[in-house]
Amino acid sequence: MENTIEIQKQSIRTLNNAPQYFGLYLNMARLNIFNISNYLAEKFGLAVLDEEEKITISFLGDKGNKEYKTKQSYIYFNLIKYMPVAKVFDFEKLPKNEIDKTKNNSGKDFNKLSDTLKVIFKELNEFRNDYSHYFSTEKQDKRKLKISSELKDFLNINFSRALSYTKNRLKDVFSDDDFNIASQTVVVNNDNTITQDGIVFLISMFLDMENAFQFINKIIGLKGTQTKAFKAKREVLMTFCVKLPHDKFVSENPQQTFSLELINELNKCPKLLYNVITEEEKQIFKPQIQTEQIENIISNSVPDTIDDYENYIESITKKVRYENRFSYFALKYIDLKELFKKWRFQIDLGKVVLDKYSKQLNGKDEVRTVTENAKAFGRLQDFYDQEKILNKINIGENKTRFYQFAPHYNFDVQNNKIGISKKETTAKFISKNTTHKVKFNLLQPLPEVFLSIHELPKIILLEYLEQGKTEKLINNFIKLSNSTILNKKFIETIKYKLSDLDVFHKRSMGRKEISAYRKDILKYLIARKEKLNQILSEHNLSVKQIPTRILDYWLNIADVQEKTAISDRIKLMKRDCMDRLKAIKKNNAPKIGEMATFLAKDIVDMLISEGKKKKITSFYYDKMQECLVLFADKEKKELFISICSELKLNDADGHPFLKNINLSDIRYTSDLYKIYLQEKADNRNQRNRTDTSWLAKNFYTLKNVEVFDKKQQRKIFKLQTIVELPQDKSKIPFTIRQLEKEKSSFNKWLEYITKGKETTDKKKPVNLPANLFDDTLKKLLKTELSKNNIQYNKEANYNQLFKIWWKEFRKDNTQNFYTAEREYTFEEEKLNFKINTQPKFENYYTRFAENVFNKKQALRNEERKTKRNLPPIQKIHVIKKIRNKIGNTEKEIRMLQEEDRLMLLMFEKLTKENLNLKLEKVNELLNERIEIKEKIPGKLSFDDLGEKTITRNIVETRKRKEYSVLQKYIFDRRLPELFEYFNETDILIEKIKTELDAYNKAKDIVFDLIFKLEEAIIKKDETGIKELNKDQNGNIQTGNIQHKPYLHWLLKKNMITEKEFTFINMVRNTFSHNRFPQKKTMELFIKKWNDNNFAYQILETYKQKTNNIIEKLKDM
Repeated sequence: MENTIEIQKQSIRTLNNAPQYFGLYLNMARLNIFNISNYLAEKFGLAVLDEEEKITISFLGDKGNKEYKTKQSYIYFNLIKYMPVAKVFDFEKLPKNEIDKTKNNSGKDFNKLSDTLKVIFKELNEFRNDYSHYFSTEKQDKRKLKISSELKDFLNINFSRALSYTKNRLKDVFSDDDFNIASQTVVVNNDNTITQDGIVFLISMFLDMENAFQFINKIIGLKGTQTKAFKAKREVLMTFCVKLPHDKFVSENPQQTFSLELINELNKCPKLLYNVITEEEKQIFKPQIQTEQIENIISNSVPDTIDDYENYIESITKKVRYENRFSYFALKYIDLKELFKKWRFQIDLGKVVLDKYSKQLNGKDEVRTVTENAKAFGRLQDFYDQEKILNKINIGENKTRFYQFAPHYNFDVQNNKIGISKKETTAKFISKNTTHKVKFNLLQPLPEVFLSIHELPKIILLEYLEQGKTEKLINNFIKLSNSTILNKKFIETIKYKLSDLDVFHKRSMGRKEISAYRKDILKYLIARKEKLNQILSEHNLSVKQIPTRILDYWLNIADVQEKTAISDRIKLMKRDCMDRLKAIKKNNAPKIGEMATFLAKDIVDMLISEGKKKKITSFYYDKMQECLVLFADKEKKELFISICSELKLNDADGHPFLKNINLSDIRYTSDLYKIYLQEKADNRNQRNRTDTSWLAKNFYTLKNVEVFDKKQQRKIFKLQTIVELPQDKSKIPFTIRQLEKEKSSFNKWLEYITKGKETTDKKKPVNLPANLFDDTLKKLLKTELSKNNIQYNKEANYNQLFKIWWKEFRKDNTQNFYTAEREYTFEEEKLNFKINTQPKFENYYTRFAENVFNKKQALRNEERKTKRNLPPIQKIHVIKKIRNKIGNTEKEIRMLQEEDRLMLLMFEKLTKENLNLKLEKVNELLNERIEIKEKIPGKLSFDDLGEKTITRNIVETRKRKEYSVLQKYIFDRRLPELFEYFNETDILIEKIKTELDAYNKAKDIVFDLIFKLEEAIIKKDETGIKELNKDQNGNIQTGNIQHKPYLHWLLKKNMITEKEFTFINMVRNTFSHNRFPQKKTMELFIKKWNDNNFAYQILETYKQKTNNIIEKLKDM
């Protein structure tokens, strides 16, 4: 057995000497395409494939598939996650150098995607058949090397893109010189002959990264991975590796899994900080892959063991946090620890199908699927069983299904809050008594309370200091709100005590001002609030706990006057358009999807007729948006024009200026976006400086206005631009006309809040005030500090007290990277400083700002020699820009530090051991070894006793930072059958690794033996084999001869028994499909198993049998 493996280690693989080696991975590639296609088909209700051979008719390559076309955008969003090569059909996802060369943003090309995948799947199938079978009735032992011109162009273009993607992705790992070998690679010759590198690139495109890694590292010409140049080339070849879809894994030990996730997050540098530290400081977060340091990661020997791959991946991963996940972590922690005994967060379960019906669009029947996001209240960890949740939603005879099942916390992104309720319930699917086409509805559970996401850090600290206190405070406030704050009698009592206050108008939002109010005005407003606070203190309340509308009522604060409010709205509309046009000029335009969303929304908002606006249902809106995203597609553009015609958007009561745009002459979404903005807000050019845009013509007029002249100290009439509604409002959009609608009175508002607008309405959710937890936190922190004789300022706020508590009581700081040297860039000038080294914040930038101002001023003085109308540079503006950028960034970094402290407290409570945790030594925690245990359920592929699942525990003592490595075994297709070989319930990960490593080595030799066996038989009786090569109907087939005819021939010649037929066939099929052979079948010939390396035992038995057959054939 050892000799077999030793031979394998010394072997070298090329396309010529080992076609079966390439066939093995082509088989995997085809299987991956099959699985991805069927996963997406099932998810989106499309036809699934019943055989791998049929990938050529996958819906992914069928641009004429009507159902696919209606869901193309959604499917594409999912497809690029699993099959990354699909991203090259989206202009915005192309390499930056390619985007920069092309002026027009052509968006997504779904037709080309389908056409290309059809070609790839067809030719990959041909490659697979030629290289995984020894003989063909048409080509004998000759194999496919010529490819179509379409595939040639695709491979050539996308290898070049792969080079660009990899250079950018690994710019911190490799230099440009390291890519010299890769850049000289030829993937297809001029005569359309694919090269070895070309077929490796094509196969790797549809392998997962680990298998691609193993595949490449045994191929001669790519084995020299001890040098960075060869490593760089391998990364280019693996650019588009697939990610296999699978169901979400739910850990049996969620608290341990979550705690390990937290501690790994704490060891990563936040991107915000990473972007403002020096290059030298960044080095500790960058991958270390120096040749002399890499040791055994990638060596001259075949690096196909699992540890090698894991070490390699770690070596090319930057240790940076790319998003702030604190809110998610906090909510998950509260749920896992069950800190709230009664309250539950709102969960968005995903989209549920309400109904389906046929609708005519552009003369064709379109199936409209109406969906709605189903909501629930509960703990997130309780919402992973889709069937169980559906049973709760489907309460009647009529049943629905999930269109998209994706449970997650339902954040209100706009208002940064989440709903909570004491009722643990889900939405209900109910029928409606209606004549409308949609006959069903979701009865959604409503929140009782809204909690601000910004309060989550306080809740985590509060629960750490006194568990259960948060719920008490929430309950007390709701009780207070219902009995007092929203009580009409109480409101009027307070109002009476403030009856002497004059009307105070809110600031207009139409003017660009440094602050909301002038200092004197602000002082006056604060004085009013202080007076109110004194009154409220008698009731144990403060202004921070009172809803804004009630505060305005008490303080006699009036809204901006109606005319000013309308003027402000129009000015903001104009400003938004101008900002978008400026962004286009600066090559900073939004992505095509954002452009399409803006256009679709604005077209609807601009409609004059209320009836026309109501007619645009979600079906029409979604179609419009889809067409705008794919405007470069002629068919989609024509459909958009048809929709506009069908909805009569160009009629007098339709859209006010869309008719001015010749849609047929516009090719790209980006062009339409620019023209639309110009028509709306700034229709000027070099010849005509008069603005003829829709906003200018309808709302902006020059009028003589009486103003006070400071110089003359008297009122004069001055020509000014006035923004107002025209006298004739019949051509003004409905949404703008609505601005004249009178705001409901305070009494009406209070009635809506407490009773609802209609009799069927429920009471509105209570908004928990900001700072609800502050006083309690301060009290608890002061108690802790006093108890330990730690000094503090009695007037300190909760943040200041928390920092003192952290430093003096816990004797801890933050991670070392937070003190890294900063490097900010302004006007190509760099400002470097060490944080916390200056007594005053302005000391960091004052001198630097002076230098920047002097340089800008000198440059402007030169410019003014030729352009005299340029204004002088204002020093105050330069200082303000620098101060704000540094100040705002450092403020956010301080908030991240606070969140990190709280994440450590979460970790502490999740970990049972008393670890004496220190944030500044978080790396030590990561390197500590702990026992990790995961329960892994698996579905058996070959069971015939009705036991379709098998469960084992994978156990390992491992460093905390390596916990995620264990999770990758969870979805390995080989594990279910492999588990049968173990008697114990708890299996050490080292044993699993040993078996999978043995399997990886054995599978290559199995395919070598298969080819040797097929070659020996075909040479002995080619005619006999051809006669046995029949389909299910008994017809003789041509083309590649599969393995079974050879086994039938051996059976017919009495060279193998039925049992041997079953054994050999099982070994061949399982190894070619990356599954472990069924133990029961293997035991037909293997009666006693060794303690490990089961795959080697199977291989030795298989090898013995095939060699015996080959020897017998020689004697025939």
